[in-house]
Amino acid sequence: MLEVARPDGTPLALAWGAQVDVRRISATAADEVTDDTGEITDARLAGYIAKYATKGTGNTDQHPDRPIRSLAHLDHLRLHSHHRRIIETAWHLADHEQYDGLNLRKWAHMLGFRGHFLTKSRRYSTTFRAIHGDQRTWRLAQTLDELGHDPTDEPVIVVNDWHLVGIGHHTDTDRELALAVAERRRDHRRTTAGSTP
Repeated sequence: MLEVARPDGTPLALAWGAQVDVRRISATAADEVTDDTGEITDARLAGYIAKYATKGTGNTDQHPDRPIRSLAHLDHLRLHSHHRRIIETAWHLADHEQYDGLNLRKWAHMLGFRGHFLTKSRRYSTTFRAIHGDQRTWRLAQTLDELGHDPTDEPVIVVNDWHLVGIGHHTDTDRELALAVAERRRDHRRTTAGSTP
């Protein structure tokens, strides 16, 4: 629990529900987190968690996918009552000068939070840029391996050199066919334009 001051100076206690959500992995879900020998692996477990972490917060509720212009907008959405209260609270808090820098009204549809659900401290963890760089390196190594090139060998130089090699048709037959199609389209346009009342 955290006690903070309301805009008018009175104390406000902020409390959340259970901080630990322990769920037993059932036999039906065991295949998703274990390898062929039945051992739980880090990679499988991370994938299992990511599957649920990236799901929406509700199965049937409609959530605003863009900023709202007024609280009246909420009347046209099917919102869980809890989410609606958070959106309304963020909207009302935006009226207070001390919260100006938070842009709460702009981010009310995101429950007042403009970050990514995996936002983290760089000092504590890593950055998405570093993760994406690792992914690119891994994909390149995989592609080189599929092409029969050892990724640990000398560097691979990729040359993207595009230049125009010609304009027009390959054969006289292609040219005649293109001219016939163009003539047919012109005739069709003239015919339909003349029949319009």
